[in-house]
Order: sequence, then structure tokens, then C-alpha cells
Amino acid sequence: MDIPQLANPLILLLISPVVLVGWYAVRKGIPKALIISRIIILSLLIIALASPFTLGTSTVRDETPRITVISDQTMSMDLFNKDTGTKIFESIKSKTPTTYRQFAGISSPIGDEVINNAENNNLVLVSDGNNNHGKDLFDAISFVSRTGTRVFAVKQKPIHNDASVEIESAKNLIVGNDNVFNIVVRQAGNETSYRLDVQIDGAPVKSESFVQKERTKVIPVSATFNSLGTHKVTATITPSSEDWFKLNNVFYKSVFVVPKPKVLAVTDDTTSPLYKVATSLYAVTTMNSVPDDLAAYKAVIIDNKGAAQLSAESLRKYAGSGGGLVVVGGDAAYDKGGYNNSPVEAMLPIISRAAEYKGGRNLVIVMDASGSTAGEDPATGLSFIGLIDANALNIVQNIASDSRLGVLAFGGVTAKTDILPMGSEANKAVLEKFIRDIGPKGSDNPTDLDKGLRSAEELLNSVSGTKEIIVLSDGMMPPEGFDQIKKTVVDLKNKEIKIHLVQVRLSYETVKEANRLYNELAKAADGQAVVLNPDERAGTLIETKPSETVTPTPTPTPEFPPSFGIDAVDANHFITKYITFTAAVTGYNEVTPKLGSDWLVKAVVKGNNKPILTTWGFGLGRVASFTTDNGAGETRWASAVYSGENSRLIAAMINWAIGDPRPREGVVIQAGDIWGGTPGRVVVTSNTLPQVKLDGAALDLSRTGPTTYEASINLEKEGFHDLSGYGIAVNYPLEYREVGFNEKLNTVIESNGGRVYDESEVEGLLLLDIKEKAVRTVQEPKSQKEPFLLAALGLFLAEVIIRRLKDYRKERPDIQDNPPRAEQPAPAAPVAEPVAAE
Repeated sequence: MDIPQLANPLILLLISPVVLVGWYAVRKGIPKALIISRIIILSLLIIALASPFTLGTSTVRDETPRITVISDQTMSMDLFNKDTGTKIFESIKSKTPTTYRQFAGISSPIGDEVINNAENNNLVLVSDGNNNHGKDLFDAISFVSRTGTRVFAVKQKPIHNDASVEIESAKNLIVGNDNVFNIVVRQAGNETSYRLDVQIDGAPVKSESFVQKERTKVIPVSATFNSLGTHKVTATITPSSEDWFKLNNVFYKSVFVVPKPKVLAVTDDTTSPLYKVATSLYAVTTMNSVPDDLAAYKAVIIDNKGAAQLSAESLRKYAGSGGGLVVVGGDAAYDKGGYNNSPVEAMLPIISRAAEYKGGRNLVIVMDASGSTAGEDPATGLSFIGLIDANALNIVQNIASDSRLGVLAFGGVTAKTDILPMGSEANKAVLEKFIRDIGPKGSDNPTDLDKGLRSAEELLNSVSGTKEIIVLSDGMMPPEGFDQIKKTVVDLKNKEIKIHLVQVRLSYETVKEANRLYNELAKAADGQAVVLNPDERAGTLIETKPSETVTPTPTPTPEFPPSFGIDAVDANHFITKYITFTAAVTGYNEVTPKLGSDWLVKAVVKGNNKPILTTWGFGLGRVASFTTDNGAGETRWASAVYSGENSRLIAAMINWAIGDPRPREGVVIQAGDIWGGTPGRVVVTSNTLPQVKLDGAALDLSRTGPTTYEASINLEKEGFHDLSGYGIAVNYPLEYREVGFNEKLNTVIESNGGRVYDESEVEGLLLLDIKEKAVRTVQEPKSQKEPFLLAALGLFLAEVIIRRLKDYRKERPDIQDNPPRAEQPAPAAPVAEPVAAE
């Protein structure tokens, strides 16, 4: 039963004078029982006057729901009927309160518009859904949906067709290597015809005609550069069918070719396919062990080495300082090489153990709801508590059905659920509702993580099996009480409860560093704090049952069918984008991706997905775990991955680890190509004040670090520009890249409780659906005055009755001692005898 709250708690102060008056009356000789009775009666009346209440849940249906029609009038909407938003508004404004909003210009901040208009319960979005500025649209829809706002959209058919072209490739390329330029052609409609012409440094390398029926087509063009410095790539489409916009038919790409970077291969096998691919692409130095000094290398490749053979400290310093690390598996690595719980594993994005743990698995999410989580970014509308909620919901939605999960929030007052089996959708719904209802408990409430952890321990004490705690927080740890929190973390670790500490960020950061004290807690738990940018989620939960020993017994090689096909888990990552996988592997290392890592490639084994490539950032560097072998030796698990189109995965993986392939010495300029109307950023690294010129004019640089200088540039002229020998290109405005309706909008809106309508059905179904969905659960106060009033009345009546009885007895004192006797009946009068007639 809920404990009543008081609307006017200060009224309770009136009880004090009532008690004092009663005490004074007793001193004056008034009967004590009468005074106590009156004090209780008056106190009950005062409590009723303070308006006690409880919060009750009720369902409310809104027959006239508020609607805001958001009409996108930006330049890309010229392909559609721009009057659609107005027509929808006119058709429903007389039936329900409706507001009309529109935005226009040469950029589409659709996500910002959704957030800015979320005070209404229902948003109708009339747009192509191609967001290119401000808050991400899909994140915005998810965000406002958690606050009770539903988003609907209208899918328009374009009345004009248009095609755009773009070149996707790395900016800095390596001399002598085969490079692939992906020419991406997008169209708004269902069919377009065009001729594609590609030039490199003014020389034609491809000219071909296409009839495109898909919305997006990717045409790869290969090129090898044998000279260093800037090179210019141009792609032009010449449509022979309708093409509404002309300015997006040409795309410019400036690339910078550098010498082969130095890479260290720590391997015993110089004949493997892995080694051959690496030596064909980079300047490779080969060693059998890890040297102490790795500063000369842009990347280090560890090939099938056991943990005992590696210098964890050297690798940690190297990766933390910005180096790239690629760890390739095999029959002597990962689960077969003693990586589990080793210092080497601590810097890898995986746990060297299989994900399918057969025992009971129990997890408690500890959510920070202290006052500091109310902080938000005014520019994006994101709040810490909103991101914490989003990550908690992500865990609930993705946790395995054979697990048990509980959720609690700390921050002054600790609220928690039971630990529930996740095989039930009803249990998941209970946890999701609890998470959505959580908010900051007030600015004065402390970050009382110690109580939160102890409450999580109490939940986990009720179950058996592996026990884990995930703390979701803004990472703000006050120094006061920190030592006690650290002791609690160590105590829980000693009780074999694994603790993961996750810190959410409001802004996007390339270098993810946790707050110092928060990371210190993570180290006390034998881990490292995971830092998530706003668009990242907690993702796959890791299995962390403590091992019996630091070096586990190697698991036997499983029995495999002939091969297992590999495929991308994330097809939009730099490594996997535009790679078509046709290879298969016959073996792999048993690993589990860590929380916060990026699982990119999988092998499907007997219906289970096995990690093949997992990455993450470590300090300033990048780490990739490739958990199959080098394609040689007795195992030859992955020989097919190192040949043909599939070998692009190996090159992309090492290139990603390297990052910028240019040497670190001298003056290094970093500047990406620019979309028209969008400012560009120039970063210069130099030990001395650099002199940089943009198209011959001196560039004004601002010092932002000991060796870094930055400048913002705005270039309106499309084409190629020179930045002291480092080329940059300016293209058409970003508004004209994505054309036509964004089909991903369907999935996002429907998964958040809305619907996407065709133009033909919107007027008939929109209002009906909104009314049907305009049912919400609200908490309303329910008065609890009646029990106190009835108690006061009952006590008063009882007192009156008792006093009346006493008064009655005083008036007839002989009632009890001399009860009245029963009266004798009077003798009957004699009856006269009748006189006989004579």
C-alpha cells in the first residue's frame, strides 16, 4: 500500500499548540481521558486539513487530441508537392486542436523541429525524412516518444525525379596500393538513365551508361597512385531522363597520397596469407616478440600469439598513445592462448570465452537519478537522464530470454524492482515502465552510489548463478564519500559480483575518457569505464562469470562442418562498408564482445552468431580483434578471407587501425572535403608555429594545444582548393545529396508507436488512429482525508456516548444497588351472584 503524502505539510505544525493546550488543561484539573480524546480528535482533523493523498494510476482517453503538423519546405522537398502539409492541416483543424509549423532553407534540421514541437502529444511529419543538420532525426523520434509524444509521418510520392552522385573513399591513401572509389548514385524515383564519367587528375578512367532501377547504386572504381601528394578525382553523371536538380550531378574528391606506413608484424609465420597481404600494402617489420619501444610504427599486428608471449605493458602504452593494434587469432591465441582475465585481454574489445554460458545469469542495472543527471545540452535537447534511460531500455530489449534482470535508481532515495525472469514479455514491460518513470530526484540529492550498489547486492543475494551489475551514470563522482564507494566496489568484486561502469556523454567526443574518479572505481572493479557518445548504446551484454583460474584450460577445437559463411553485423562501419562477403571460415576462437565495443563481422555456426571481427577505441588508439586465423598452418581456418574481394576486409581492418597513415613528424594538415554552405575545419599539428596558406592567402590559425592549431574555413566556390599542398574539395550543398523519401523512417516511427501513411489514406485514417492511440496512463492524486475525518467522528461519537452513560448513572444512583421490584397484581373484585327469578 502506498504511503500517503501531504499537500500542505506545514499545517501539521498546528498539532503542537493543541498538545500544549491539552497539557495545560490537565494541569488545571480537567479529566485526563477527556483531554487525550480531544487532542486525538483535533489532531486527526488537522491531518485531514493538511490534505493527505496518494498517487493513483488511471487511463485517460483524449477525444480531441492536440496535433502539430510539421511541414518540411526545404530545397530537397521541391521534388514533392509542397502543399501536402497545408492540406492535411486544413482537413483536421476543425475536428481537433491543430497547429501548423513549417521550416525552410538549404538544410534540413528535421530532428530539431521534432524536439522543438514535442510539447504536443501528436506530431505529423510531412517531410522526405532526410535529416542533414542538428539533432539526428531517428534519435529525436525515440527521445520524444519516451516523453509521451507520438510521431506520425506522410510518405509522399515524388512528382519529379532527381539523381545525385557522390564519391566515398578514404582521404589519405597509401602509394602503390590498390584503392577503391565507391561512386554512389542516388535517385528519388524508381528508374533513371545516365552516363557516368570518372576522371583522376584530368584523365578519364571510366565512362559507362547505366539504367538504374534501385534507389541507391554503388559503382566501384579502382585506382593506384604511384606519386605522392594531392590527387583530384571527379565523378559526373549526365542523365538522359528527368533530373530536377543539376548542381548535384558533379562530385569532387581530393585525396592525399603518402608513403607506405611502418607496420610491425609479431609473427612466426612469414608465409601466411595474412603476412602476404600486409607486406603488399605496408612497410612491414617482422619480429617474434613485442619490443619495448613501438613508437616508430603506425600499427602492430599480433599473429596467433599467447598472452604469456606478449608484453602487455608495452602494448597498453602504445595503443593508449594513439597506436593501432590488430590481434589475429588461431590455435595459440584468445581462448586457446590464456587471454582470459589477462592484462592483454584488458585492452581488447572481447572476453576470451564463449558467450553461451549455461548457468544462471543475473543482472542488475543501477541507474543514476541524482540531481546532476538533470543537466542537458541546450543545443540538442539531450539530457543525462534521457541517455541513461535509453541505455537501460536498450539492455532490457536485448538481454537473453534465459536471464534475470532487475533495475534500481539511486539519488537520495533508492527505488528498485524485483529481479525478474526475462523470458516473459510482461516482466520486460514492468522494467521498461519503471525505467521510463525514473527522473532526477532533485538538485540537492547526492550521487549516493554506495547505497545503490548495496541495494543491487541485496537483489542479487536472492538468486544463484553469475551476478553482474551495470552502473549507468553521468560519471560525476563527488570526492565526499568516494573512499566508501570504492570499498563497496572492492567488496562486491571479492564476492564475485562483476561491476561494469558506463558513463554517458551529452556531446560527441573522438577521445573517450571517463571522469577520473569514475574510472578509478572501474579499475577497482578490475575493469575500465565505458564511455558512450549520445548515439551509442550499451548494446550486447557480456557474460562475466569469474573463472576458476587466471589461465583457463584451453578448450578443444569444436567439430565443424566444412565451412561457415561470414557476414557483416554493422554494414555501415568504415571497415565493412561496401564489402560483399563471399568467404567462409572453418574455425574461430570462442570470444564475447565487451560492453561498448563494435561487433562488425560474424560467422553463423549452427544458428549462433560467432564474433569474427570486433573493434573499439583504447585511449587515443584503436584496437581490432580478428578472431579467426592467418589462413595458414594446420588449421587454415580463414584462408578464403585473404583472397579476392574478401581480402578488402583485411586491408580495411589494418587501415582503420592505422588511422592517418602519414608520419607524425613535421607539419601535418588535416582537413576533410566540404559541402557547400557548411564550414570546414582545419587542424594543423606542428612543433613550431606553422605558416599555412589557403589558395595562396595566409590562413589565420588559433592555437588549441601544445602542438595543435585550428581554423574554420568557408568556401563557396565548388571544385578543388589548395591548403599549402594539401588539397580539399568543395561540393554541392548537403541538402541535395539524399533525394526522395527516406524509407528508414517507416521502421523508426512504427517502432516508437507511430505510423507512416500514404498520401491517399492520410486524411481518412490519420485522425482516427491518433484518437485511438490517444490513450495514456496518468498518475492522479486521490484524497485520503476521509479515513482521518471518519476516525475523528467515530472517536467523538464514542466519547459522547460514554459521557451520556456516565451522566445517566449519576442521575439514578440506586439503579444498580436497589433494582425496582415487580408490582403485585390487585385482587379481582367479587362477582355478584345472579338472583334467581321468582
